[in-house]
Amino acid sequence: MLDDLRYRIRALFHHTAVETELDEELRFHFDKQVEKYMRSGMTDEEAKRRTRIDFGGHEQVKEDCREARGTAFIELTLQDAKYALRQLFANKTFSLVMILTLALSIGANSAIFSVINGVLLKRLPYSQPDRLVRIFLSSREYPKFPLNPWDFLDFRARNHSFSSIAAFTRGDVQLSGDGEPVRLNAFGITSGYFRVLGLQPQIGREFDFQAEIPGNGLQVILSDRLWRTRFGADPNIIGRKVTMNMQPFTVIGVMPAGTEHPGNEYHSVAYGESVDVWWPFSFAGNPNQRGSHFIEGIGRLKDGVSQERARAEMNAIMTQIAREHGSNDSGWTVLVVPLYTELVGTSRQLLLVLLGSVGIVLLIACANAANLLMVRASARQREIAVRLAMGAQRSRVVRQLLTESLLLSLTGGALGLALAYGGVRALVALLPAGFPRAHDIHVSGPVLAFTLLVSFITGILFGLAPALQASRTDPKEGLQKSGRTSTAGRNQGRLRNALVIAEVSLASVLLIGAGLMLRTFLNLIHLNPGFQQDHLLTASLSLPHAQYKTDEQTAQFYDRLTSSLNALPGVESAGAGSDLPWTGYDENAGGFTIEGKKPPPHQEFHARYHMATAGYFSAMGIPLLEGRFFTQADKKDAPMAVIINHVMAERYWPHEDVIGKRITFADVPKKDSDWMTVVGVVGDVKDQPNSPGAEPAFWWSELQVSERDMSIAIRTRSDPRQVADGLREAVHRLDPALAVADMKLMDSVVDTSVSTPRFAFVLVGLFAALAILLAAIGAYGVIAYTVSQRSSEFGLRIALGAQRTDLLRMVMAQSAKLAVPGIIFGVLLALSLSRVTQNLIYGVSAADPAILFSVVLLVLSVALVASYVPARRASRSDPMVTLRAE
Repeated sequence: MLDDLRYRIRALFHHTAVETELDEELRFHFDKQVEKYMRSGMTDEEAKRRTRIDFGGHEQVKEDCREARGTAFIELTLQDAKYALRQLFANKTFSLVMILTLALSIGANSAIFSVINGVLLKRLPYSQPDRLVRIFLSSREYPKFPLNPWDFLDFRARNHSFSSIAAFTRGDVQLSGDGEPVRLNAFGITSGYFRVLGLQPQIGREFDFQAEIPGNGLQVILSDRLWRTRFGADPNIIGRKVTMNMQPFTVIGVMPAGTEHPGNEYHSVAYGESVDVWWPFSFAGNPNQRGSHFIEGIGRLKDGVSQERARAEMNAIMTQIAREHGSNDSGWTVLVVPLYTELVGTSRQLLLVLLGSVGIVLLIACANAANLLMVRASARQREIAVRLAMGAQRSRVVRQLLTESLLLSLTGGALGLALAYGGVRALVALLPAGFPRAHDIHVSGPVLAFTLLVSFITGILFGLAPALQASRTDPKEGLQKSGRTSTAGRNQGRLRNALVIAEVSLASVLLIGAGLMLRTFLNLIHLNPGFQQDHLLTASLSLPHAQYKTDEQTAQFYDRLTSSLNALPGVESAGAGSDLPWTGYDENAGGFTIEGKKPPPHQEFHARYHMATAGYFSAMGIPLLEGRFFTQADKKDAPMAVIINHVMAERYWPHEDVIGKRITFADVPKKDSDWMTVVGVVGDVKDQPNSPGAEPAFWWSELQVSERDMSIAIRTRSDPRQVADGLREAVHRLDPALAVADMKLMDSVVDTSVSTPRFAFVLVGLFAALAILLAAIGAYGVIAYTVSQRSSEFGLRIALGAQRTDLLRMVMAQSAKLAVPGIIFGVLLALSLSRVTQNLIYGVSAADPAILFSVVLLVLSVALVASYVPARRASRSDPMVTLRAE
């Protein structure tokens, strides 16, 4: 066996010597047989002839010998590869066009696959991530609603489906004491939160159940990033006191690098290493008061327990809880969602649409390459006919041509991979803000394997049809006509036309998609947001509870701050609100009563709730429609006042004068102070620019219902960045320990809110441009080849009196005949796929006539332009040349 292996290896690496030995051996046996026949009385010539008949063809015998030693496949492949390489160098322009075309399409596919792999396919960085689920409440009005803390405790104690369950809620903290005060992304978590995720602190421990008891909460776990940047990776950090929210917290643990936040729904922080510290969530208050919902649940399913079984058990527990506490929770269910779905669910459709788009580009590139190869095969018809006439098998011809196409595709794939490296960086830079798992996107091993696979399949895909067509060449006809029109040529012509029609169809689909994305983006940036984004500086503040213990202290701080800001030079108006538009705030208040009205059966009055100072609406540019804004008179001991938006007024008081109407949260209001009076109606502001409409909303006066975490809005007469220092100084004068966070222009907030449609438009538009370019090249190639084949016909037509403009029109009409069915098929295909893009478009129909008409016009124009050069060449045919040739 070893001798056989050595022989085969020698045959591969010492091919020339082995071939020489084979020739000598065959010559030896040939001569011996000739001598044998001559001894039997034959002449020398007769003996050689008889020996050749006995032995068969010399080359065939050599092929049999190569196959017998088991290296024929490799040797033939190497031969084919060398020949293919010579062919590519002999046709440099053709090869360059093919390789660049394939490199662009394969590179684009590799770049998009890098995103798909990083976001959708890569395993989440937790132990057994497929067992992790998020837990919400759900109803018809609120598909995902947070949990009540006391309900969570009952869920945790009674369930048998989860090996561990935990809750968390966002609660940023302010770190002071060492250096400048900074606000940190922080979450309050219950005991076992990291155990659910399958994580452990690298130093110290996580919170135990004792930390959940009110009064034991001054503990903190640091992220690795904060530990290193703020505390110099102090190995003795455990037990150290740090000042957060003006209180001494004891560090009990440091999480390792790579501890990724699993994302959250309310006041969201992006998935990833985005959390700085975790503090223990304490269960304080009355366990029988279960109307406040603000924590999110996460759990790890036990082995063998399905998501459906866990959901059924949790719903049964919720029914028990409702019965025990006498509440009517009809219409509410417990929602158990896999963590993976929760993290990437919103981006999945966008990524799949992009993958489909770039896949279409690859298909067009394959069709284009197949077309070019068929044109080239027609030019090589005589060569192929000679090979077939010399005894080459048709499978051997197919193999040789496939080797050439594979060499092209693999070279294009290698170049495409280099392009993908740059493309991935550009994609990550273009990703919308908060895009999940963006840091996991890079060119990795799976991407390399994907590129290799795509390159191989692409080579087979675009090379097979031309190879099969070429292998059917009739040797006799091919030699006689030397590649001119034949039966095979007509078949090839039909196939080439079909490929061009397919290219035009697919390009039309992408152009329609790009048109829809463009209209969506333009609709979003030109819609009336309900506020004025220009000349507006925003920031956020978080007042520590330890220093601002009462509502009066909080209200007084923001009142003094806004007064100081209004006095700054260049400031038009300044105010503070519990949130800014389009930043993801969607706090809901339900169950209030409207004086003199009852909600429909099984429904309740509900609305978004906010807090605002007197100057908030003027600073934000939100118009007053009726009544008045808040004033200094709307203070603690004054009658409670609310300002509502137009949607709330129309929904709950249609066709009524809403000023003076009253609402209450009291179950049985007994006195006037239980009621809140509507004093004003303001314009609508949607939660997000692409929201279907504004939700009902009302605002409390900050002087009456205070909030420690507030957003500051400052409207200026000139560049708002000029008052940034003034804002910091004003805050510093009131409280030197406060950090001013998230300082940015409102223009930036608006720009971020439309980053997803902009990302979709840029990529789909880029792919569509590439697709129509490839389709134009395909159409040009077919028309140009047809013109070259019909040059004699054109010359005769001119000789017989045809006008050159007639030939020009005739050739361009041929291009139009290819484009029109392609456009029709493309439009029909795009309409059939409209459900795929429905959730990605805004303010435009998937069958928008203007977009469809524009695409039809554009594609038809491109097809005519692509055919103009060959048409002009046809119109300039010289009849004398034709007549001499005939």
